[in-house]
Amino acid sequence: MIKILIFMLLTVYINAFDISKTPQAKQFADFMHKRYGFSQQYILNTLSYAKFRKDILNRYRGRPKVTKTDYSWSRYKHKILIPQSVELGKKFMHRYHKWLNIASKRYKVSPEIITAFIRVETKFGLYGNEYRVLDALATLGLFHNRKFRFFHSELQKLFILSKKRHLNILKLRGSFAGAMGCVQQVPSIQLRYGIDLDGDGKANPNSMADCIGSIAYFLHKNGWRDNISPVIKAKVKGDKFKRLKSGYRSLYSLHTLKKYGITPTQNLAIKKAYFIRMRDAKRYDIYLGTKNYRIITLYNASKRYAVTIALYAKALKKL
Repeated sequence: MIKILIFMLLTVYINAFDISKTPQAKQFADFMHKRYGFSQQYILNTLSYAKFRKDILNRYRGRPKVTKTDYSWSRYKHKILIPQSVELGKKFMHRYHKWLNIASKRYKVSPEIITAFIRVETKFGLYGNEYRVLDALATLGLFHNRKFRFFHSELQKLFILSKKRHLNILKLRGSFAGAMGCVQQVPSIQLRYGIDLDGDGKANPNSMADCIGSIAYFLHKNGWRDNISPVIKAKVKGDKFKRLKSGYRSLYSLHTLKKYGITPTQNLAIKKAYFIRMRDAKRYDIYLGTKNYRIITLYNASKRYAVTIALYAKALKKL
């Protein structure tokens, strides 16, 4: 009984915790005033509405752990790269064909690759809005954790974004890491790549049309070539391939890859490719990545993520 009472009192304390009264908040308000000209009182008043989220802070304390956003290759394959999931993508493309076509023509990226990003990121907007962005970033950007510098910067960008885009900072919702919208963009990425595709005068991270436009714009600005497949299936001979590093930076000449028993299953008009090796149970899936593959990893530095998006887009084109 006593333990229950203590837990209830701690819960009330955490929920009633006023972030704006902390030294960290006051230092942040002073910084925002000197660097960007914000009123210190405005910053503190806004932070007084922020809820301290110990559950979020605990995610970034201690050593990194595998979480729901860090899927295994097996999970990607058997949850996303399946017919039922691809069918959802086709329905999404039909529903939003207008905006997908506009974005595709404007930025020269296929509707399928845009759709693949939205599927993998939030299952077409079904997930990714469980937290208030101010709560997440005020917690992570003001209190010590292993990615404090990153989140401190993103908290700055959140205030800049809300001011520049005329967005209500108290109503912006996203993930536990402060990523917003159906393509999960943190404030700095939204500031750089967010666009007003639907023409309502506001680049809104929670607008599906603007989400479609922002991911298309991201790909375009980073050099996407729609006529190049991001990944190519490869075959291996022997087990020397296990000695090569695999990932989004593992770029090798085709000659080197061949020496390790790795060859593409189709002709490649490039001299170098990224080596991608992913384990699924007792076997390996082997792919070679092109420049488009590397571009996808600029959005999320995960080979599993990038290959899933590439294969999902390819599956959509086959329907």
